Amino acid sequence: MFKLARATQKTQTQDEVAKQMHALGWWYQHFQFPNGLRTGNGKEPGYDAEARWKFIEPYVPSDLTGKTVLDLGGNAGFFSIQMKLRGAKKCTLVDPFLEFLKQAKFAAGQFGVKLNLVNDDAHTYCLQTEERFDYVIFLGLLYHLKYPGLVLDRLAEMTKERIFIQSDVVGHIPKDHLEKSYYIVPNEGVSLEDPLFPKLSFVENLYNSDPTNWWLPNFTALAAMVRSAGLKILSRPHPQVIIAEPERYFGKVVLKKLVFPRYAKKDGAVFPGPQVYDRSLWQDLIRRARQGESDEPI
Repeated sequence: MFKLARATQKTQTQDEVAKQMHALGWWYQHFQFPNGLRTGNGKEPGYDAEARWKFIEPYVPSDLTGKTVLDLGGNAGFFSIQMKLRGAKKCTLVDPFLEFLKQAKFAAGQFGVKLNLVNDDAHTYCLQTEERFDYVIFLGLLYHLKYPGLVLDRLAEMTKERIFIQSDVVGHIPKDHLEKSYYIVPNEGVSLEDPLFPKLSFVENLYNSDPTNWWLPNFTALAAMVRSAGLKILSRPHPQVIIAEPERYFGKVVLKKLVFPRYAKKDGAVFPGPQVYDRSLWQDLIRRARQGESDEPI
């Protein structure tokens, strides 16, 4: 695990910024810089980070002075930047893809803030640090993890005040999901075949042509996993979004040595370890999006 140099800010023309931005490759997170430039158009296979932010923004204090933040799988840094702009003392962004960390460093500089950028796999980072954070950002990552329950349990222990969770969900979504459905706790007598029984679907090969997908929870499973980690659900403003806080602290066990298995899809990248994104993958997703085949989450 190593840390990238922190971002710095200098006066540049819009053309200079645009040139550097494009030199950093394809951006998964689409958002606007203070000078008006955008990293993308908000369309698939990337996503509009500002649209996702609107779901969690009402639950983020306007003043985060002195607070610490963990942004796990933070990509190009949009959410970490928003927390720094609210006065957060320290924002640690963790991502295994080197290209995205370079983008985050550049983007933070455009907003005049500094991020603590860490190149590491989500699993091994969570299993190697004892640091705790006031706020944890866990957006768009759970279904990309080979061991999502393990990471969620660690994040629950690492969260002091509030955690923001977003995950793609599959299957039936109750019509009243914005009101009370996140409180659903199926009884023991409920059949496994019930569409609301918590389920995780395992992805051996591909889902949406993306080899980084591993587990897809249904609507009820996402909430069940959050509760089982000792977290209390405060709100579910979108079927894919949960706002939670610690309810029961289970603590942790610190061992002297960690041996973690490597994992990979067939003929794909091997994790953990520094990653470089597969350009052919994104080209295929762009093609599918143009043909109306993609089904990416918010």
